Amino acid sequence: MARIAPALALLPLLVACGDEVLLHRLDEPQANQVLVALGDAGVTARKERDGVEEGAFQVAVRPSEAAAARSLLSARDLPRGKSPGFGELFGSPGLVPTPLEEHARYLHALSGELGRTLESIDGVLGARVHLALPVPDPLRPDARRSPRASVMLKVRPEARGRIESQVDGLRHLVAGAADGLDAASVAVLVAEAAASPPARSPGVTAPRAWLAGSGLALAVILGAGALSVGRRRPDAP
Repeated sequence: MARIAPALALLPLLVACGDEVLLHRLDEPQANQVLVALGDAGVTARKERDGVEEGAFQVAVRPSEAAAARSLLSARDLPRGKSPGFGELFGSPGLVPTPLEEHARYLHALSGELGRTLESIDGVLGARVHLALPVPDPLRPDARRSPRASVMLKVRPEARGRIESQVDGLRHLVAGAADGLDAASVAVLVAEAAASPPARSPGVTAPRAWLAGSGLALAVILGAGALSVGRRRPDAP
């Protein structure tokens, strides 16, 4: 039996070889978001390095759970594209932009940074920030329109009440990041994400196809162990 124990440790690896890769080329935060969402719904998933691209990850699930996993991720709008920030938009030099292009890139980068900050709040699944910060006209300084902003938050249903109670603070957070923007000019919309399928209880039997694969792998391992135990040395009693 002692010789069979190491072979049994290989069983999860043999079973994992039959998993279906659900998503490719994710960065690590995206892969972690997907794992958390699937885990909350009771779907077993694993993250591993994606050999196609350096620093990328892929997420795999059991074939019998692939359809449910795709449906869940679609309802959660996952994986979400990473909002570009200052590093992405201003990191690589190029042709000299016009003042209008520079301003547009600045607004896009600032919106991305604010979106990342809002998505870090517990219960927020996605955030979009739109800034309207008019460029001042040096010839008509008094004609500048007032800056405005709008924020859309997609949140977990159970977190909606808590996040709505923080809307005033979120307005000030966005306003504090943009010069001349008043908190009263920031509109915030909080929307619930689609409800996730109920999580399976730990006592639920695993899918039949997965059990069949596991049984076959176990039979192979036990058979190999029995053969190794049955081979005795010639000098053995």
